Amino acid sequence: MDRLDWRKTGFIVLSIIALLSLPSFFEHARWFMTGHVESMVIQGRWDLVLLNVGIFLIFLLPLSFRRKIEWKSMGIYTAFIISLFVEMYGIPLTVYLSSATIFSPAGAPPTQEVIFSFTFLGQSLSMTLWKIIGAIISIIGMVIVVLGWITLYKKRQKEDLVTTGIYRYSRHPQYLGIILIAFGWFIHWPSLLTLAMLPVLTYFYYKLTVDEEKEVMKSIDNPKQYQKYIEKTPRFI
Repeated sequence: MDRLDWRKTGFIVLSIIALLSLPSFFEHARWFMTGHVESMVIQGRWDLVLLNVGIFLIFLLPLSFRRKIEWKSMGIYTAFIISLFVEMYGIPLTVYLSSATIFSPAGAPPTQEVIFSFTFLGQSLSMTLWKIIGAIISIIGMVIVVLGWITLYKKRQKEDLVTTGIYRYSRHPQYLGIILIAFGWFIHWPSLLTLAMLPVLTYFYYKLTVDEEKEVMKSIDNPKQYQKYIEKTPRFI
């Protein structure tokens, strides 16, 4: 089975798993927007807000050294991260608004089993299944971004076109990683704000890949080689 067949098979399997998981995720989102607000939302921890925003904005740093900086896409990711952690640890405004809209006094809010808890900087944090899944997706995204940095900066001085390492499997691994980071946090914290911003962020990074490839095709010494690379390597995964 060649790489294309594996991709198709993997996509079908993941699609089936995602469809089967939708009822469980909707219950997680409903729990988050109702019962979770009353018992587990953290407020006023601006130290955690600043720490997490700083950590996740670091992943944009290498992108700022490119020949052409795409400020719009970087700004959208920055807005997503800031709004996410302000709601998580500062002021959970949209969570309370959604709770007031969705919660029905006639019915008890849904519940979620806490798998484990831990303390971070004096703050107790509880992890449910979907929170863990979201965290894993975000960690995978971070690893992909780091691997993209390492591959790119090792090869860029030697090669006009980088097609080795993680670039053998994805033409834009760093953008893929950023999208996965945002998607993982949406799974972890499915507020109305993250739901609204995630598609916008994904669209702008997709558009950025299209624009960059057009520019590379015009500027590269061997456009035929790049075209072959595009034909055999997926845009993201």
